[in-house]
Amino acid sequence: MKWIEIITLRSFGKNNTQMIDELLHQISQQKESGRPASISVYSHSIIETDLSVHINWEAQEQHPGASSLGQRIAHALKTLGQLNHSIWIEVDANDNR
Repeated sequence: MKWIEIITLRSFGKNNTQMIDELLHQISQQKESGRPASISVYSHSIIETDLSVHINWEAQEQHPGASSLGQRIAHALKTLGQLNHSIWIEVDANDNR
């Protein structure tokens, strides 16, 4: 099963991208049970204060939830502004539900 954690930040001021990159690097290097397939960081094309962190997972969990990695990233970013942390599960387009 593939799933993604999306942590979206609308910061109170212009993002310090270097500080955020360093923070995410430090957090992702910490010990984690299960490693994500990838971590990507996006900035909004127009709104400079919006940032989105996508943590992609491939796991056999039946009902995935927020990982400890995702929770640590969300906790570290929440002081910078308004935060949303959500979990999305990939749906097979050929699956007739």
